[in-house]
Amino acid sequence: MKSPREAAEPPPVDCVQLQVPVIQQLYHWDCGLACSRMVLQYLNHLDNDEFQKAIHELRLTKSIWTIDLAYLMRHFGVKHKFCTQTLGVDKGYKNQSFYRKHFDTEENRVNQLFAQAKACKVLVEKWNMQHQHQ
Repeated sequence: MKSPREAAEPPPVDCVQLQVPVIQQLYHWDCGLACSRMVLQYLNHLDNDEFQKAIHELRLTKSIWTIDLAYLMRHFGVKHKFCTQTLGVDKGYKNQSFYRKHFDTEENRVNQLFAQAKACKVLVEKWNMQHQHQ
């Protein structure tokens, strides 16, 4: 008898399936760091001591934004492009419970990261998915 995975139809021809390791997040707030660790381990760039050192150097705390992860990838030399609808802080997050407590202090920090991105060789591009499908 075939396993459910074997019995499933093969992925579409334009689909690429990567053997990315699964790394569980440790806290409710570190999903982005867990995803970054998976990418880095897949690319053979992950050394836990180096990762912890990078987190310390980049001052990544419990309030981690996607731009922080772009800087983290740049730190490890991973070629990438960060596509976002908002070049800076999206004010819509201000009232979400996860961001509310530190939003005002984080807003300046995050906007500064966007402003310095080009000089720091972090490739950020404004991109609206709705326009891509028209």
